[in-house]
Amino acid sequence: MEVQSLPVNYLPIIFQMLVAVGFVVTTMFVTHKIGPKRVTKDKLTPFESGIEVIGNARTPISIKYFLVAILFVLFDVEVIFMYPWAVNFR
Repeated sequence: MEVQSLPVNYLPIIFQMLVAVGFVVTTMFVTHKIGPKRVTKDKLTPFESGIEVIGNARTPISIKYFLVAILFVLFDVEVIFMYPWAVNFR
């Protein structure tokens, strides 16, 4: 006997997804409306682990730094995939 997949069989899943998304949207809307709104100068300043901000964070950095970082990530991921192969190699 062949079991057919009908669209009506997916209604509980769609209903659960709609309820979940509705709960998230409702919760965010309600907390935004009833939450405290106290905008002060201290809250609007950037927080850098308690250290006073000095200078501009947008200083140019050498492209060599980024190339080395990308190559490190590339070979690091490659090693992760080669390790199981090396363990099973006979």
